[in-house]
Order: sequence, then structure tokens, then C-alpha cells
Amino acid sequence: MANRKSRHSKNSKSFLLLLAALFIGICLYFYFTDSAFKAEVNQGVKTFVAQITGETTSVAERTAGTEPDEDTENGGTEENTKAAEKASGKTGAAGKAEKNTDTPAAEGLVYTEEDLFFPLCPASKHTLDHEIRNYKHYSICYRENYEQAEWSAYCLDEEELVKNASRSDDFREDPEISTGSATPADYKKSGYDRGHLSPAADFAFSQEAMSETFYMSNMSPQAGSFNRGIWKDLESEVRVWAKKFGRVFVVSGPVLDEKPENYATIGTNKVSVPKYYYKVILAPLYCDKNDRATKDDAEKVTAVGFIFPNTKCDGSFFDYACSVDEVEKRTGINFFEGLEDTAEDEAEKTFDVSVWK
Repeated sequence: MANRKSRHSKNSKSFLLLLAALFIGICLYFYFTDSAFKAEVNQGVKTFVAQITGETTSVAERTAGTEPDEDTENGGTEENTKAAEKASGKTGAAGKAEKNTDTPAAEGLVYTEEDLFFPLCPASKHTLDHEIRNYKHYSICYRENYEQAEWSAYCLDEEELVKNASRSDDFREDPEISTGSATPADYKKSGYDRGHLSPAADFAFSQEAMSETFYMSNMSPQAGSFNRGIWKDLESEVRVWAKKFGRVFVVSGPVLDEKPENYATIGTNKVSVPKYYYKVILAPLYCDKNDRATKDDAEKVTAVGFIFPNTKCDGSFFDYACSVDEVEKRTGINFFEGLEDTAEDEAEKTFDVSVWK
């Protein structure tokens, strides 16, 4: 009787081990074949680790019988706080800076500090398919389900229009994307260019800054005739506008207004091939040289948007100009949300091409 029980117990354990191995095998299969499942698993692990770390910290603080030092907890200064938030990708909702109300611009002027470029994603915070990545001079929101960023944004000042670096062409996977970014191999023999969202030439003021634009998380599959044609022409014009206006805020990306399965894909990572691309630019309008000397506020601002099909585009890029509101409707992204509401509404609802010519 005892021997039968022992055999039964061993058989039960073997069966359970077999079920466990089968379950693990199924999970591994979906992890490596289903990008959405992979994203959920990675985010779940990150959340679990963060919770454990937080609980451990709280226990240590209670054991010590002390509260966190206010200056330490808040980074010591407002500047350090912003730097910490930017480094962690948690600058307000979905990684953008909060609307500036505590330290408004001078009376009658519009707030135009560098962090104004942060868009507000459709997601109100970091989610499984909206991962904010902050580089030293630009930021992106990576969409794992499409294997590319939905926006890439930066501020370009006229002082940065210097060439201290040559094009590096060091295309590489982005190690900081938790779910893994696209790779150069995904684009090989695909028939599409590795199209920069934030262009390398805008970061020629620093070799490090330029090199960071070659992470594959800043690339999107663009038709060669588009990438090397009208898209490149507009990128060059942005630098002209930075010189003209003193500062420009730029956000670029693919129009991802359909489900991932509705797009053609390239590579083993199934990088979606967008049908359209957008670029929105906001510029301060300074009233005089004194106003321009203080770039963080201006008399008023102006903005313009562009939407292009991912193919050879004839004519001028101005033929594809539209209001920023129109781009917001197509993408679901709220651009320049850090602006004071009246200034934002005024700048985004219409556009005046003559201002940009």
C-alpha cells in the first residue's frame, strides 16, 4: 500500500512538472512571436521590480525612524527635479512637461522654454505600448506594436547651428527600449530607407548628440524617394527657420492611425510601414532684439503642420502644409500642450504660410 502511494505521488509530480514545462514553453513561444505579449510581460516585470524596490525603501525609512529629506526627495532644486524627471521618462503625463503655471512668462508674453516640445500621447501615462525615451537632446515615444516611435521631438536653437560633428552612420539597436527596438537587420533588403524622425544634421553641434539620432528607435521605414526628397527638403528648411526665428520646436513621426495588422511590415521584428508621416513646428515670434535675447518667452508664437504620403511627393512641402490641429486629429497626439491655452489654440487652429517663407 505504501509503495502504491509512493508511485502515485511520483506520477502526480511528474504530471505537474510536465504541465509546468508545457506552460513555460507556450509562454516562451508567445513571448518571442507576439510583440504585444512580450511588451506586457516586460512591463509587468518592471512594475513588479519597481514595487518591490519601493516597498524595500519604505521599510528601510521606517526602520531608521526618519522621513526622506525634502530637498533630497525633490532633487534639491527645481532644475534638478526637471533633470531627474527627464532622465526617468516621467516628466508629467506620458513624459511631457506639465503646463507651466507656477512660473509663467513675463506679463503679456508667451512661455517658450526648451521643454515645450514634449507632446501629450494618447496614453495619459506610460503604458505597455507607449514608452518614453529621453536622450540628451531629444525624446521619443516608442510604440512596440509598430516597432517604431510615434513621435520624436526636440528644440533647436540658432546657437546650435554649428557643425562640430560628421555624420556617423552608426545605426544600432536601442538598448534602453524595454521590449527591444527594431534592428538594422530589419531594414536590410527591405526596399525602405532607415528614415530619421529627428534628423542627424540638426544635431551636428555635438558628435554625441548626432550619434544618438542613429538609434533604431529613431528610425521609420520610408520610401527612398520620400526620405531623400521632400522629407529631406523640409528637414533642411527647419534649420533655416531656427536661424530665422531663433528657436524652433519640432515633432516628427509616422501617422499610426490604424491597427498594426493593417500595415505591411518589414524584418523579423515586423516593423510597420507607415502610409503617412507628419511634422509639426512651432516658433516664437519675438517683438525685438531684447525679446529675442531671452528665448524662454516671446510676444507670441506661430505653428504649422505637414502631412505627407510615404511615397515620392511632387511640388513644394508647402503644398502639404496644414494646421497643427489637423495633425492632432490624424494622430491623436496633443502637441505643444505646455503652451498657455489661449496661445496654444491660436497657434494650432490656423497657419499662415507667409510667416514661414
